[in-house]
Amino acid sequence: MQIRLTVLRPRSGPAAPGSIGSATDVLVTAPAGTVLGAVATALAGAVGVRGARSATHVHLYDGERRLDEQTPLGHPPLVDGAVLALGEPDPGSGGADEPATAELRVVGGPDAGGVHRLHGELIRIGRSTEADVPLDDPDVSRLHLSLRLAADGRATVRDLGSTNGTRLDEDWLPEDGADIAPGTLLRIGESTLQLARAEGIAARPTTPDGEGRIRLAPRTGARTSPGRPAAPPGPPEAEPAPAAGRGSRWLRRGRAEPAAADPGRRHDAARLRQAANQRERWPDPAALLLTALGTGPRLWERGPDHPDALTLRLGTADLPGGPGAAPGSPLPAVPVTVDLQTAGSLGLAGPRHRLTGLARAALAQLAALHPPSGLALVVVSADRPAGDWAWAQWLPHLRPAHGQACRLLYGLGPEQAEARLTELAAATAGPPATVVLVDGDPGTDAGRHALGLLLRQGPAAGVFALCLAEAPEELPTGLGAVGTVTGEVSTRLTLDRPANGTRERLTDVALDAVSPAWAERLARTLAPLAESDAQAPPRGPLPDALRLLDLLRAESLSPARLAEGWQSLPAGAGGATALLGTARAADGEEDCTVDLAEDGDHLLIGGGPGSGKSELLRSLAASLAVAERPDRLALLMVDGDRAEDGGLSGCTDLPHVTGHVNAAEDPRGALLAAERLSDELAHREALFDGLTFTEWHTRRALALDKTPALVGGPAAADAPAQARVIEPRRAPDAPPADAAPPRLVVLVDDYDALLGPASPGGRPLARALASVAVHGARLGVHVVAATGSPESTAGTEVDEAAQLRIALRTEQPGDSDLLVHLPDAAALPGTTPGRGYLRRADGAVTAFQGARVSGRIPRTATLRPTVVAQRLEDHGAAPSPRPVRELGNGPTDLALLASALRRATES
Repeated sequence: MQIRLTVLRPRSGPAAPGSIGSATDVLVTAPAGTVLGAVATALAGAVGVRGARSATHVHLYDGERRLDEQTPLGHPPLVDGAVLALGEPDPGSGGADEPATAELRVVGGPDAGGVHRLHGELIRIGRSTEADVPLDDPDVSRLHLSLRLAADGRATVRDLGSTNGTRLDEDWLPEDGADIAPGTLLRIGESTLQLARAEGIAARPTTPDGEGRIRLAPRTGARTSPGRPAAPPGPPEAEPAPAAGRGSRWLRRGRAEPAAADPGRRHDAARLRQAANQRERWPDPAALLLTALGTGPRLWERGPDHPDALTLRLGTADLPGGPGAAPGSPLPAVPVTVDLQTAGSLGLAGPRHRLTGLARAALAQLAALHPPSGLALVVVSADRPAGDWAWAQWLPHLRPAHGQACRLLYGLGPEQAEARLTELAAATAGPPATVVLVDGDPGTDAGRHALGLLLRQGPAAGVFALCLAEAPEELPTGLGAVGTVTGEVSTRLTLDRPANGTRERLTDVALDAVSPAWAERLARTLAPLAESDAQAPPRGPLPDALRLLDLLRAESLSPARLAEGWQSLPAGAGGATALLGTARAADGEEDCTVDLAEDGDHLLIGGGPGSGKSELLRSLAASLAVAERPDRLALLMVDGDRAEDGGLSGCTDLPHVTGHVNAAEDPRGALLAAERLSDELAHREALFDGLTFTEWHTRRALALDKTPALVGGPAAADAPAQARVIEPRRAPDAPPADAAPPRLVVLVDDYDALLGPASPGGRPLARALASVAVHGARLGVHVVAATGSPESTAGTEVDEAAQLRIALRTEQPGDSDLLVHLPDAAALPGTTPGRGYLRRADGAVTAFQGARVSGRIPRTATLRPTVVAQRLEDHGAAPSPRPVRELGNGPTDLALLASALRRATES
């Protein structure tokens, strides 16, 4: 398992030279069941603390609670996003919350999101640090308001002589104060506060998985309002329940009065009810934080089909009401939103300190309301401080799930920014949706071009941009909606957005912004959470590397087991099923296989340099050989160009291989191979006399009334140097004359090189392969060709006949499109050779990781836990390829497998 957490260095104490600061993010890799004591010393070392000789000398705290060294990793509190203090309690944890009967929530404004448990009788609210509830709002006085809680639960508020006054809902607070009830809106400066009862919400059950994640139970039943009881039933004209908010006149009287018969009272009741419903529909930052902390029913409620999916709340304003409200009477402090699916993109401009707070609130609500399976978040910041977005690293929505070349979906710096934007520009429609935050200029011409493509074409593919700039003129053109921070102290927002088929401009919006500390708390709360297995489609990345022998299961690869498997095959024509690697499936991962006899007659593989084409061909040949015995399947190897890694020559030890030729090194051998291949097609055409390969073998098996005898093969060393192309190898005493022709698979590497003018021996061979592509399938002859230049091979007979197609990493999106009709392979990372897309005859495309067979036996992996410090700037970089740890110069997996196959043939 792997767990990402943060370690705080003590404020004093021994530190090693080069200590990396007071807080260090680390990646802990350990087997399941590892305890804290096994990594305690390494955690201390990660923050530069030295001197502890054993785990019992290292004290680690979760907040104020010291953790026992036997605390298991992967279980709360040692899960993703945890913060551990070394040597002393965390001074910033604030301790455990004492019981409280009420809480004050900051539901809107420039310092939104706070949830303050109220203790004591008198609570002072203001901009000063001396206030019990401090607010970062320039329009709030230093000590603006006091709130007194009585023993019987009554609450009274009094203005403390503030400059801008205080409103309760819509009315100004009298000089002598007023009693308020839960649900009342306190409007001071540009901030909106709400008094609420300190009661828990209906949390969804959770279950730790023991590997750093906490899984949510499946969503059941209708959700309830977060942190607020439902209104009691009543006629439509009744006033809203106390929790829904009400005017200060009613609050001062302290009791509810039935709605009068006059239209004015009915209009007021409808207006307040509409306002409360809109605030409920688009929750404020405080409600989102409580939902995350309590895993409430609204957590990740917005799937792709939710009516408010990808709708952002940016602030509040007094807006016109709907039916039932009096004309000209606005709804007070209701959310102002932008639907990204309608707008396509959103630009925000303004002073940086307020702009980043507004953007934090936008990203946070997307992460809290949308599950990671339905929404990916990408952060691109090429020329702005990376630390502004450090908090986002804990959001599970930033974990790459589709082969992106990064650890997290960050683009920090011009190079990373270009990589992320290019990946997104090549994306095609399909879940999950993606929102990419682009902070400032992308940094390179290629990045700007990719961003322009995203703004024009991204929404159709489910990719939506949120662009930030410090001035409106610095925003990119073509944005669907634009918000500009305004006001003397940058707390207002002017918004231009699409509405009902036209444009709408709002000029007096009180923006919602959140602090970095608030955003980090929310992100760390979400970090360990995971959807239930029943709800979440698999989003985990494919493995970086696979060993074919592991997929084939080593216990079944002994000569005896191989021979048993061959003997159990049914009579008739031989098969041609190849195991390519691993693909994603509904329940995790599954083997990725192709059957040339059933799924498609021929296979074309394309990819750029280093994409793993040759290795995939070798693995395909090896898996074909395991699945079928040598007298029923023959393999012919053709290399179109010189290869430093030997090309397909390493496969000649397989007993199924009838020959190997390199057209670049042996033009005469290539010509001979072309002649024999053409002769073989002619021979089969005459032998089958109008029947297909399968029909002829079925008729022959019935005539013989028995399975054809198993025919062995000589050692590869005994094969003549001259290419033997068609005849399957046989034991010296086997009569070749009446042996049934096997299914023949011609594997061709660098097929594009055969077509070039520099390959005189390749052109005749290419013509012979064209004949195989056109006529070979019904005669039991198949082509599996790999090309490094899909453009040069497009339109050839092999290209046209290949119903099975694979795109490994390509250099251009157009090459990928030629292969699998999707541009996605151009965005595959260069660090995972063998990663690609398989397109089947029915058009279905599957992402897979190809298995390797040319490596040597891996060393036994260590089970020792490791702790590695991480830097924010490295998250968006392509992971360094990890060297494969192999045993010296011993035999490769391919050699071991070939040896077992030969012994199975001879047994």
